[in-house]
Amino acid sequence: MAGTTPSLESIVGNLAPEAYYQSPGGRRTLIAMAMVAGIPRGSKVLDVQCGIGSASVDLAEAYDAMVTAFDDYAPYLAFGKQQASSRGVAKKTSFRAVAGEDASTAFPAGSFNVVLGLGGGLSDTLPGGLAGGLAATNDWLAPGGVLILGDLVTPGPTSDLMQIVFGESLMSEQDYLKGVDEAGFDLILAVRSSSADWDQMANTMNLLRERDLDLGPDDERQRQRLTTAARNHPEIAYLNVAARKSNR
Repeated sequence: MAGTTPSLESIVGNLAPEAYYQSPGGRRTLIAMAMVAGIPRGSKVLDVQCGIGSASVDLAEAYDAMVTAFDDYAPYLAFGKQQASSRGVAKKTSFRAVAGEDASTAFPAGSFNVVLGLGGGLSDTLPGGLAGGLAATNDWLAPGGVLILGDLVTPGPTSDLMQIVFGESLMSEQDYLKGVDEAGFDLILAVRSSSADWDQMANTMNLLRERDLDLGPDDERQRQRLTTAARNHPEIAYLNVAARKSNR
């Protein structure tokens, strides 16, 4: 039927079968967030600390988006470019080497409709942690623009051991969502990753290791180890969030 909105299954089913996501949000969560947020086709997207570029390529293919993706690790950028080329969206994606301390001033204000901060990329990349990343995102986004991000959080009280293991930057779910609100965003959807999401991430990481992909510098490998370990600790969860730049 003309004008019918595609389903999540139909969008995901039309993408490449291998989804190389290094966090437990994954492709299905990203596309679902994009659908709920109602991002338009042809959106201008900024992918913060894009990693190997899977989210960038998926949005370019699924939404005809024009994606600017940045990271500070050359092998990741090379992998992203390879994915974009093999899937026919090389002209819709730009992979750039940008260091975190330079990112806030590297892109014009108000020039993007969507900003991605998956896998803790937004909170780990720019100076000032999550608050710094949210402030930069507010500047990058055009009015009404959408932020889609994901991070490890604590759903409830956390033991001293978990704080030591996962670091002082680990926030409670309540404080995390409060931070998003105070940074000038209206919450659209917040959902924790499921067991199936964690399984998919584990399968992906095993596949990448089998293919001898460079999995990043030491700090990135440590973050991946902590993210993997979080699954087995009920005090830790992975929170996926979609929010819209507020007119407040």
